[in-house]
Amino acid sequence: MYMGHFAVALGARRWLRPLPLAWLLFAGIEPDLLDVFGSLVPSLGVGDASHSFPGIIYAAIAVAALTALIFRRTGLALGAGLLVLSHVAVDYLTSWLPLWHGGPHVGLHLYATPRADFVLETGFIVLSLALYARSPDLRRPARAGLMAMAVLMIGLQAIWNFGMAGG
Repeated sequence: MYMGHFAVALGARRWLRPLPLAWLLFAGIEPDLLDVFGSLVPSLGVGDASHSFPGIIYAAIAVAALTALIFRRTGLALGAGLLVLSHVAVDYLTSWLPLWHGGPHVGLHLYATPRADFVLETGFIVLSLALYARSPDLRRPARAGLMAMAVLMIGLQAIWNFGMAGG
């Protein structure tokens, strides 16, 4: 659900304007980045911990602390931490994830139903870009590009759901 995570980060821009957009995008997909890094370096033993309840709490605290150190604003740090937490909250809609290492799995597992996942993710994209469009610091020419961004994001989501998954 990369497009959905990016969309949530874009939507959060309205409230977290002082943070660079790249930082918001990083916070929105941090658990997936940790997952990929853990796959590349198996000795780290990350496994499913990146998306488990304890793992996401640790990640949110780490990103919030890093945000506080770099940007020196508690509110922005809290927002970045919440953005990390939103990642797993949204993933529980689309995936089937363990609550903790060796614990029960939960989630709607919409990846198994590509059409339902596509509808949910498209809704996230549209809602989040609508929120992003209302960001006071977004210039008029950039607003015009939001439609192209929406088409690109929804197109990539369609490829994920129907092209790659064969749904």
